[in-house]
Amino acid sequence: MRFWVFVSFLFLLLAQGQSLATQEETLRRLQEQAARAKALEAQSQARIQALNRELSRLTDRVQNLLKEKARLEGEIARLEKERTALRQEIARLKAEVARAEARIAKLERDLADLKERLRRLMQSLHREKAGRYLPLLRAQSFTDLAVRARWVGYLSQQDAALVRTLQATLKALREERERLGLLLADLTAKEEALGQTQRALEAQKGELEATLASLRREEQGKRALLREALTERQRLQAQLAQLQARVLAERQRLLELQRQEEERRRREEEARRRQEAERRRLAAQPGPRGPEVSVVVPPPPLPATVGRLAFPVPGGRILVPYGQEGPFQVIQGPAPGSPVQAAADGYVAGILYLPNLGYTVMLVHTETLSTVYTNLQEPLVQEGERVQRGQLLGYTGGGLLIRPEEMEFRVAVRVGGETRFVDPSAYY
Repeated sequence: MRFWVFVSFLFLLLAQGQSLATQEETLRRLQEQAARAKALEAQSQARIQALNRELSRLTDRVQNLLKEKARLEGEIARLEKERTALRQEIARLKAEVARAEARIAKLERDLADLKERLRRLMQSLHREKAGRYLPLLRAQSFTDLAVRARWVGYLSQQDAALVRTLQATLKALREERERLGLLLADLTAKEEALGQTQRALEAQKGELEATLASLRREEQGKRALLREALTERQRLQAQLAQLQARVLAERQRLLELQRQEEERRRREEEARRRQEAERRRLAAQPGPRGPEVSVVVPPPPLPATVGRLAFPVPGGRILVPYGQEGPFQVIQGPAPGSPVQAAADGYVAGILYLPNLGYTVMLVHTETLSTVYTNLQEPLVQEGERVQRGQLLGYTGGGLLIRPEEMEFRVAVRVGGETRFVDPSAYY
């Protein structure tokens, strides 16, 4: 149990050492996401304003077209009323023409009868002279002769006068029919012109209604787009509010981590000063140190079963010494993706993955010695697996904040119940 507490403590130290950088990276990503969400929200707002302007323009066009349609409908109704009146007048004129033609036909028949009567009369009067005057010679007296002659003349005059009257009436009726025909033709032409105008207006009305239908469909489409844009803006606003709340929370958390980091550095500085003062005091005292001294100034020797540690990156070099950037060495390999090997025999006590630092593998060699390898790609070993000195653990280049050819190497020792990281150079 004490051993696993020791292992957990080592991983906790490693995670705390990197939590501040991770938190800064998280805050940066959240701020970038919030900026993108804000830009998208601004684009959505601009789109909504453009859609509102387009809808206003479409509404104005629809209103103008509706007014034009109402005007056309009024004009069509007026023309239809005029056409109805013209049709009634044409029907009346046609009836008058029919009556006139009927009268003309009757007069023409009467005139034909009279002409026939006159023809027969003239034929009877122009026969042989003797025969022409026979009716007169049959008179019983001179008075009778005079009466007969007068009635014959009277009848001839009456027939001739009736013929002339009928001819005059027939002429007047024909003139009336001609006049009615001209008037009827004029009214028919007017009615046809009104019909053409009405049909043109109805065609214009049909085009206007088609345009109105198209505008209404476009308006419905714009309104649907506007509803989608409003919904999208609400979603973006909610997302932006969430991101801003997370940014504020992460800022508070970062401030707290910075405060904790400053407090940790202050305690480390105080501990370093106390150790330095204790070292000076011990250096100033003659003779060996008493058993009560618990501070180990040089790294303790390795167990005999371990021997010296193998350099973890074959062909590599120490780029940053222990203590310059933290309680670890930065080892640079020959190239990105350099192989990383186990420094000694042991087993894999744990594997931790952080996106900014890649995989971290911790090996436990003895109850008092462990090694930690950071910035690996996916490890080639598993937790609980036994490893041999020089066995390949993986390759460098798994993190985002460490160069792909570098690796952070830590050595942890446990002395008198205290676990601390020491300089690995003392054990190569």
